[in-house]
Amino acid sequence: MRGPRLALLVAVVLTNANAWSSIVGHIIMGQVTFTVNTGLSRITPTALVAKGRHHITMLTGNVAFPTPDPTLVVLGAACDTLGAAEQAYAFSRRKVEKPARDAAFAALKELVRVLAAYVQSKCNNEKELIISAGFDVRRSNEPLGLLPAPANVRALVTDFPGRLEVRWNGVRGRLLYTLQMTDTDPLLPAGWSPLVQTSKNRFVVDDLDRNKVYSFRLYTIGAAGASPASDTSSARPA
Repeated sequence: MRGPRLALLVAVVLTNANAWSSIVGHIIMGQVTFTVNTGLSRITPTALVAKGRHHITMLTGNVAFPTPDPTLVVLGAACDTLGAAEQAYAFSRRKVEKPARDAAFAALKELVRVLAAYVQSKCNNEKELIISAGFDVRRSNEPLGLLPAPANVRALVTDFPGRLEVRWNGVRGRLLYTLQMTDTDPLLPAGWSPLVQTSKNRFVVDDLDRNKVYSFRLYTIGAAGASPASDTSSARPA
């Protein structure tokens, strides 16, 4: 009986090959996630400057991304800063030039990460739109879904007057975190305002009023958008 049954199954599959292909294709397409590849792995300062300027060229007049974040002006200024710092360091090779080059390098990297998150949020999972912004595409055969909010958010008092340090646990697969702050009742939605977008798991906030209590919360930004808000953490600076 095993042979006839197998032959019948093969006949059914072959007879309905087109329909089966369509169904499988629909299932696969429903699972594919197209994610922005930042392209920052092992990049050199000179290559990063060229990359940043390439994004500016690709996004200028790009109707799919009308309000880039960061703005193209900010991105261009960061490219110019790193370009000048790298040129100064390459010419002299003095240790005194290296900190400025490294700081400009880190700053431009962070701006590219923020830009990647912006493109991801606006691309509607369309590969062609990601490419039109000057990014490469990373494909993942996993279901689309929101990532969880960061856990273990801590607002920490430091030894420096007017300074708090916010830390949180990392989330696998994130593009960026959005950190928000309020100095009013954290239960009031209107009091919250964006503080920074960062790929790191900590952020230092300076110039705070020592007579106020500040509350912080985070969102994880992933391929499918923003997570729910994290738990809040509050502290008064020293």
